[in-house]
Amino acid sequence: MAEELYNLIINFTGHKQIRLELEQDEGRVEAVDFSFDRNLDTLLIENIDKILKRNRITALSLGAVKVAGAVDPNSSAYKIVQTWIEAIKS
Repeated sequence: MAEELYNLIINFTGHKQIRLELEQDEGRVEAVDFSFDRNLDTLLIENIDKILKRNRITALSLGAVKVAGAVDPNSSAYKIVQTWIEAIKS
């Protein structure tokens, strides 16, 4: 039996606001909102770790990780998120 895969959506919901949405085929499993002023890399990793632990899954269980919302692809925030996504792929 294949392991169930989850999708993680990193949604920029407003100015310095992010919603992490963990989804499965049946729909949303959990969502976590957080704000950042600085240290986005640390806050992103901490909140992703929390959502994965609470749902007893690992990053290997993520079938897809997507970035959504109004974020400039040239911004530091977008680049930090993309770097994290690339890191878990390897």
